[in-house]
Amino acid sequence: MNFQDLHNIEGLQFMPVTAKKKPIIKNWQTLATKHNLINCEAVGLVCGKLSGNLEVIDIDEKYSLDGKLFDRYKKLIAEADKELLKKLVVQKTPSGGHHFIYRCSVIEGNEKLAQRPTTEQEKHQTYLDEIKAGTTEEAAIKVAKNDKVRVLLETRGEGGQIVCFPSKGYELVYGDYYSINEITPDERETLINIARQFNSYVVENKPKQPIENRKGIKGLSVFDDYNDRGDVVGLLEKYGWKNLGYKNGKTIFLRPGQTSSASSGNYDHEKKWFSVFTTSTEFEPMKAYLPYAVYAMLECNNNFSEASKKLYEEGYGERKEVEREVNQKVPSIINQIDDDYSFLENTDDFDEYIDLARQGKLPKGLTTGIPSLDEHFLFKRGDMVMINGIDNVGKTFVIIFLQLVAALYHGWKFIIFSSENTNRTLFKRLLEFYWGRKITSLNDIEIKIAKEFLKAHFYFIKSDEILYNYRDIINMVKKAMKKVKFDGGLLDPYNGLKIELTNSSKLNTHEYHYEGISELKQFGTKYDFSWFINNHAVTAALRSKNDDGFQKAPGKEDTEGGGKFSNKAAQFLTIHRLTQHPTEWMVTEIHVRKVKENETGGRVTPKDKPVKIVMNKNGCGFSEYLGTPDDDVREIIYGNDPIANWHALNKPKQQEIELPKTIVATWKPYKDPDFEF
Repeated sequence: MNFQDLHNIEGLQFMPVTAKKKPIIKNWQTLATKHNLINCEAVGLVCGKLSGNLEVIDIDEKYSLDGKLFDRYKKLIAEADKELLKKLVVQKTPSGGHHFIYRCSVIEGNEKLAQRPTTEQEKHQTYLDEIKAGTTEEAAIKVAKNDKVRVLLETRGEGGQIVCFPSKGYELVYGDYYSINEITPDERETLINIARQFNSYVVENKPKQPIENRKGIKGLSVFDDYNDRGDVVGLLEKYGWKNLGYKNGKTIFLRPGQTSSASSGNYDHEKKWFSVFTTSTEFEPMKAYLPYAVYAMLECNNNFSEASKKLYEEGYGERKEVEREVNQKVPSIINQIDDDYSFLENTDDFDEYIDLARQGKLPKGLTTGIPSLDEHFLFKRGDMVMINGIDNVGKTFVIIFLQLVAALYHGWKFIIFSSENTNRTLFKRLLEFYWGRKITSLNDIEIKIAKEFLKAHFYFIKSDEILYNYRDIINMVKKAMKKVKFDGGLLDPYNGLKIELTNSSKLNTHEYHYEGISELKQFGTKYDFSWFINNHAVTAALRSKNDDGFQKAPGKEDTEGGGKFSNKAAQFLTIHRLTQHPTEWMVTEIHVRKVKENETGGRVTPKDKPVKIVMNKNGCGFSEYLGTPDDDVREIIYGNDPIANWHALNKPKQQEIELPKTIVATWKPYKDPDFEF
């Protein structure tokens, strides 16, 4: 075939180009005519409407680092749609690259689909080429520094063209120009989306408007904090992105809505980047969205200022405490001109307490059933127990396990508000803790016995219908206490409560929370009610490692929201677990950071010497951890199991349980697939 013979092909627009691919004809993008192709150096095929909505995917093999780009691209296409490759005309280029040629009712302009960063060797070669061309050294260095990407795959559509066979070096290897098929928009999306999966160069999607007012911010900003600990995978799932699984450090997603694509994007956990392969979403392809940008896009319609405000209200970011104005008028309940002095204590009321103290008979705290823990922590009526810890160490389950011990041993009744765990999950876990066995192994009688006990001792506030503030919680507990005398409650976590600051409020958020904690403490003191309040650790604490490279337990000063939580606490616990330890991932550390009244029992644990409890092998309870024999670290010594011991004392009523004993048990580092913290 010679160049002029191309005019015999109906529906395609050809034009003369130079050997360096430059069109000779002016206005070639819109000029529909048969050009003279005699004696031209090469011929170009015009893409777009002039050739019947023709589009080409250009696969540039010379920039493929492993030389297998074309083969890998073909393989992925075949896996997604084994018939699709047969519908494409394939042309090979002089450099070893290929063109996929097709028609489609939906095409675009020239789009880069996949790029990679330029290697250092390539930048050096760019520098040498510039020097060879006569560029000054300073200018050559600048050009080399700006040589950032190599394009692997791109489209040629409306306004584009490709050099084609029979130009020198070009070869049709599958199909011909007489048989260019029209593929469906879905098939085209498959080609495009798979091509974009080869992209490794992305530009961060930065907001155009100011994103945060930096005034008054110390430490981590709201967005930096959310980037560190925000659940971007869960957020995407909330908005309909289907999680296809985890592969090579990335969570793979399929976009919402109808699509035949195998995947639509991924979240890179190391780089903390979300990127998409498709144009059919609100996200732009080939851009990297950090978690805060994903939040802004989905939750706030790409309004970063609004996202900053909402994330702050959700507890992200560290802020300076704003001092009250000296002249600010604070309302007071004290009348200066009446004769009411009821605010003064009558010290005669202290006599009974003083006498008991003199005799050394002040009532001690109540046992946890774990001797080593009793040395440091006891159940005390009216105490506010603050707990902190990093994510995923099992704080909530340890707390409800201890509360179940208090219910069994001392008859305590609890009311629970948990915004991070469903109530049904907690109730199921309590059922399993009660018997020390998986729920799948319990018979009807065992379920009935456990449910009757739990229904009498644990009450749950609905947490999936409405957001509550701290005063709502206090009022709900007060109202419920008209029917049930509660001994304690769980707030899990404190920052799951709504912040209620009106326009007329004179409080900043720090003062609001201080007032909230104070009111919760006053309520507990007045009603002999023990609060257990769960708190997150600040993000900075998450980076702290011990000498072995494992996550260190946070201190009480690392509590999110500052020192107001530890200041108000009667007892303060840090719950920690080395989740990545090869052999002790199931051992939970309980650091007792504060005990306000030692006279009634308890004391802080020595530094780096916490009390340790070990998860029972079926994940349905905890026992005292007594260590490992020196000669075999694969063995763990299980000590007292407080709930099993309670059943032993109540054996006539609890015939269904098989009682464990304190044993030295061989343990192998496996994880029960059904167990989750």
